[in-house]
Amino acid sequence: MPQGSVLGPLLFTIYVSPVASLLSHLGVNQHQYADDTQLFISISRSLASANLLTLESALTVLSQWFSLNCLALNPDKSDAILLGTHKRNSSLSNITHINVAGSNVPLSDSVKLLGVTLDNSLTFHNHVNLISQSCHYHMKALRHIRHCLDNHTASLIAHALISSRLDYANSVLLGAPHYVTNKLQRIQNALARIVLQSDGLAHSEPLLQQLHWLPVHSRIRFKLATITYKALNTNSPQYLASLLQYYQPSRSLRSSDQHYLVPTSSSIDFGSRSFRCSAPAIWNAIPLEIRSSPTMDTFKRKLKTHFFRSPPV
Repeated sequence: MPQGSVLGPLLFTIYVSPVASLLSHLGVNQHQYADDTQLFISISRSLASANLLTLESALTVLSQWFSLNCLALNPDKSDAILLGTHKRNSSLSNITHINVAGSNVPLSDSVKLLGVTLDNSLTFHNHVNLISQSCHYHMKALRHIRHCLDNHTASLIAHALISSRLDYANSVLLGAPHYVTNKLQRIQNALARIVLQSDGLAHSEPLLQQLHWLPVHSRIRFKLATITYKALNTNSPQYLASLLQYYQPSRSLRSSDQHYLVPTSSSIDFGSRSFRCSAPAIWNAIPLEIRSSPTMDTFKRKLKTHFFRSPPV
């Protein structure tokens, strides 16, 4: 990889790094990915107007900072979305747009973030539909050449072109409606039949076991568990690591050295899907022998074996 292709984004990130401290003083949360700056804020029904004003004021300050530093905040390339339950979004239906640098940007039903399509109710229906279309395209191509390949090569191609798409950012699908994740499971089942050249009536579970593929629901839990392991052992990414805390009882108990995380609950199902709630629940359900693995490779190997031996979710 050319050195310039690495240094360019790095130098730009350093150049705009003051934006983080600028926005934190304005009461707005932010994430930055190269030249993509995201602002977000929690909105309550009773303080919706004040929350919206805080966000728009921060956008104005951000636009001014960009101008002073020879950059531009382009409203035409900006998206805005209101995330929440259907009931909550209905109660905030009066919010129809966000003022960005003097231009009104209408709220979208969905936005794309790092390859993940977020809809305003976080069902991920649109996201899975796009994955499904892409996977079916590559599966059709693989089916046409399958007779020319041995099983090992077919499995490698299947993983590189299709399984990788099923796994990309799949941790966001934890707690999503079953009809959404089941669509991905049907894709994986069809892919297993193509790789092993089985007929359409063959039961999928033995095929997945033969290929040593975890089902989609287990792959989602596997991904979230590995993210949790990394956050606990490397403190990275910090914004996720800060949400996790080891359980420390006030007095000596048998659970003191079990490496449990403090569980966090939510009064609504929507909130229980968050990393703060779901990560401790999945982590605490993993055996201690796996949680205390010395390396990521060891952790992933033992965890995959554990999920294979566990009953289906």
